[in-house]
Amino acid sequence: MNLRKHLHWLMYPLFFLACARQTTPTGGPKDSLAPKLGPSIPENGQIKFKGKSVELTFNEAVQVNNPKEQIIIIPSVGKDFEATAKKNKVVLTFKDNLKDSTTYSINFRESVQDLTEKNPAKNLKLAFSTGDYIDSLSIEGFIFDPLKGKESKDATVALFQADTFNIFKHKPVYLTKTNEKGEYIIENLKPGDYYLYAMEDKNKNLLVDSKSETYGFVAQKITLTEDIKQEDIPVIKLDTRSLKLTNSRPYNTYFNIKTSKNLDHYHLTPTEGEILLSAFAEDQSNIRVYNTIEDKDSLAVRFNAYDSVNNSIDTTVYIKFTKREVKKDPFKATASQFKVIGTKGILRGTISFNKPIAAINFDSIYYQIDSAKVVPILAEDIKIDSAHNKVIIEKTFDKTLIPKKPDPSTEPPKKKEAPKPPPPKPATAAAPTQGPKKPVAQPKPVQNQFITSKGTFISVELDSSAATRETLKPSTLEETGIIFIEVKTEEKNFIIQLLNKDFKPVASKTNTAKTSFEDLDPGEYMIRLIIDKNGDGKWSPGNFQLREEPEPIVFYKNEKNTQTVNLKANWELGPLLISY
Repeated sequence: MNLRKHLHWLMYPLFFLACARQTTPTGGPKDSLAPKLGPSIPENGQIKFKGKSVELTFNEAVQVNNPKEQIIIIPSVGKDFEATAKKNKVVLTFKDNLKDSTTYSINFRESVQDLTEKNPAKNLKLAFSTGDYIDSLSIEGFIFDPLKGKESKDATVALFQADTFNIFKHKPVYLTKTNEKGEYIIENLKPGDYYLYAMEDKNKNLLVDSKSETYGFVAQKITLTEDIKQEDIPVIKLDTRSLKLTNSRPYNTYFNIKTSKNLDHYHLTPTEGEILLSAFAEDQSNIRVYNTIEDKDSLAVRFNAYDSVNNSIDTTVYIKFTKREVKKDPFKATASQFKVIGTKGILRGTISFNKPIAAINFDSIYYQIDSAKVVPILAEDIKIDSAHNKVIIEKTFDKTLIPKKPDPSTEPPKKKEAPKPPPPKPATAAAPTQGPKKPVAQPKPVQNQFITSKGTFISVELDSSAATRETLKPSTLEETGIIFIEVKTEEKNFIIQLLNKDFKPVASKTNTAKTSFEDLDPGEYMIRLIIDKNGDGKWSPGNFQLREEPEPIVFYKNEKNTQTVNLKANWELGPLLISY
């Protein structure tokens, strides 16, 4: 066989294969222009469309990028479609026939890109109807995290019509996604009644997973007769799963109660009038009950527990402790948020414990200003929380005990001392038989320290705390600042929270329209207003099952729409106005 004679026949399949492959051209100037849509089948706004595919033609060669995630079709066809690109055309082919007398809206988002620089086609949308008219109503708004006042990017926003629809079990038909600014719009809707909700949808199954995803909803039914321009939805992580007691048993030196999810609060009520001390463990789904019933084999205790959506447990637990010798967990005390306001004579701070405390030795806890000035901490200066694992200290003392800092503007200038002559050289070069004695190190004087001696705190397991020292710097008016707040609202109950840059509450005020936060360290702060609709003194996150929305939250924002305020030393800011 003559191989050369037949070689050209073998080359033909390779030639056609190479022609079919779409590649990115190289060289030339950089392409910065987005593809532009030309003719389409169907045309935008076309009615009585009976086809099973959609074809778009562009002014340049294009490709499709992640079409199953980027392309949004309303009403949803799920992922039962294929998107292909060939030269300057994109074709969407549907697996099933389109519904009769239905308006379809397709948002291509960033799925269609040019070949060279992957510039996405802008605002690429197509609407058509299989019936005699195009539905034209729309709903738009903003999806945001209410606790941080930030937009929720790429959130799924959905509508449903049936009263029996369950966002945890049913997939929506009408849906879209938010843009980078948290904005959304659902278009080409027909008049009617709808329910609106939003979800993070991290696992992309179009179902709300309350354990791991943020979500939110509009509680009231929306009757759509005209366009709705501002339907905003706050989204939060709110675990609505049922609450269960999963385990209760002796462990180490304590008795552990385990629930199926984190608790908001709980109560343990012994049936025989015993005193029990307990606390949450590392998370709030575990409760440690400590042994205060050594003379009993077991104790019946009524256990009432509640989660953040008010699911509850009401049962009896029989508590008992192991009889074998076990090693106790070490007793730890952690001090935080300690501060001395020198110009007012106030000491504040918090000490947290990993076990409930049973006793405090008050003669071992004090604030030492210097070697001659000691401020004792008394029982009336300390508040112990209900779980006995935290103490809050607020001590008022004589502010004149704090020495005033010298004012450099009133002090006379120091005279310059004449330079000292160098020491004389030794008469001989002979080395000394004995060198100079090393100076004895003097102990540093104790100044501005909050001190707890060893054994200040005794735990429920009778182990004692280690000695601690917190060095404090008394602040002056010149080193701190004040923020004045004014609230304008007709609501009766509200909470004003001052937050640090990490969104942690620093201080709060309740139901006070004009107030101030004083003695603040310089730094960045935010002000958050909670509308306390139910008057329980805290923010309530709502409940989808009960159609209860989260209580409203408003952040202060300045004229530049920034919610962070920068406080400098010796400054007063405000009054900063927050309206609801």
